Amino acid sequence: MSAVHTTTPSQSQHRPTHRAGTGSHHWWRWVAGVVVLVLVAFLGAAWYFSGRIYSGALASTPFTYPPAFDDVRVVSVTDGRVTLDKGPDAGASFDAPASYGMVWDGGRGYVGPATAVDADTVARDLTVADGSAPVVGAMAAYERAYWLGSDPSSLGLEWTDVSVAGPDGPLPAWFFPAEGDQTTMAVVVHGQNGSRLDGLRVVDTLHRLGMPALVVTYRNDAGAPADASGQLGYGATEWPDLQAAVSWATEHGASDIVLVGQSMGGGVVAAFLESSPQAAVVSRVVLDAPMLSLAQVVDYGARTAMPVTGGAVPTPIIWAAEQIASLRFGLDWSAVDYLDDTAWVRVPTLVVHGLDDPTVPATVSQELAAQVPDLVTLQEFPGALHVESWNTDRTRWTQVVTQFLSTEG
Repeated sequence: MSAVHTTTPSQSQHRPTHRAGTGSHHWWRWVAGVVVLVLVAFLGAAWYFSGRIYSGALASTPFTYPPAFDDVRVVSVTDGRVTLDKGPDAGASFDAPASYGMVWDGGRGYVGPATAVDADTVARDLTVADGSAPVVGAMAAYERAYWLGSDPSSLGLEWTDVSVAGPDGPLPAWFFPAEGDQTTMAVVVHGQNGSRLDGLRVVDTLHRLGMPALVVTYRNDAGAPADASGQLGYGATEWPDLQAAVSWATEHGASDIVLVGQSMGGGVVAAFLESSPQAAVVSRVVLDAPMLSLAQVVDYGARTAMPVTGGAVPTPIIWAAEQIASLRFGLDWSAVDYLDDTAWVRVPTLVVHGLDDPTVPATVSQELAAQVPDLVTLQEFPGALHVESWNTDRTRWTQVVTQFLSTEG
C-alpha cells in the first residue's frame, strides 16, 4: 500500500513546470488587460477631444445682438469711471489693456484699457453712449466690436442695408458709401461666429480714406442661409458667398476690390483667392489675425485644453482626435490649410496680429510672411488679444492700415 503514495521523479518534475506555466499565462492576461484598458482610455480621450474640436471650431453658433450679459459685474460707478469684477464668462479681455464696447441692461457705452485695482477687479474709464449708466450689481458684456447695436448707426456714418444674391439665398450686408473714388471698394469679412459689427472698426478707417465698404455676411450667419452641413467651413464652403459679394461690388461700380478678412474671415478670403475666377479684380488684401491653418489653431488651443487641470493635451491624443474628427464630421484638414500652398497670395497683403492672441498663434501670420516676403507685410501688436490690435493700439493700427492702402503699387 505504501507504493500507492510514492511520487515518481517524473511526476515530481512535472508539477512545478505546470505551476510556472499557469503563472506565466495569468501574467500575460494581466498585461493584455492593461493594454486594452490603456487603448480604450486613449481612444475615449481622442473621441472626447474630437467632440471638443467640433464644439470649439466647427459648430455654428451665430452672434446675435444684444450679447449675453455675462462677462463682468459692476462693482462701482463714479463720474466717468467703472470698477468691474469677473462674470461667469470672463475671458482674457477682462483685464486686457484694450478698449471695448460695453453693453448692459438699459445702456451702452465704451470702456478704456483696464487698470488693476486688486486681484479680482479692474477699473476702466467709462463713456455712456446710450441709455443710463449701469447700476452697481448689473451684469454687462464686453465686445471688441466697439461700436455696438442692432445696426451700424452707432458708427455715425451713412449706410444702407443691401442684399447680396448668394448661391444658397440672400445674404444681408451693410454698404457704406464714401466721398472718394467709388471704383475702389473694400469688402469686409468677419470671423468665426462673429458679426458685421466687427467690421465697423475697419470701416471707420476706410471711410477716412474715401473708400466705400461692403460689410458682408456668409452662410450660417444670423439672417443668412445655413450651410447644408450645419458646420463652419473655414473658407472651404464659404468662399462662394464672398464671390457673390465681390460680384455685387463690381455690379455697383467697383473695378478694384480690397478684401479685408478678420480671423476665420482670413480663411474665407484665402479660399476665394485660391478658387474664384473673380480673384483677378482684387488689388490688395488686409488680414487681421487670420485663421489660415485650422490644424495649427487646434494644436494651439490644446495647450490648455485638459479638463480640470487646464494643462496641455498630449500630442498623440490630439493627432488621434483630429483623425476621428475627419471621420465624424467630414473635416478635410488639407482643405483648410492655406499655408501649405501660398500661391493664392498674388497682390500686396497686410497682416496684423496680436502677440498675445489666445486663439490663433502669431506663428501662422509669421509663417505666411516668411513664405511670401515680397508681397506680405506683417505688423505685430504686443499685448493684443485675438483680432484686438485695433482695440489695443488704435492709433498705430489706423496708421498702419492707412499707409498700406494709400501706397501706390
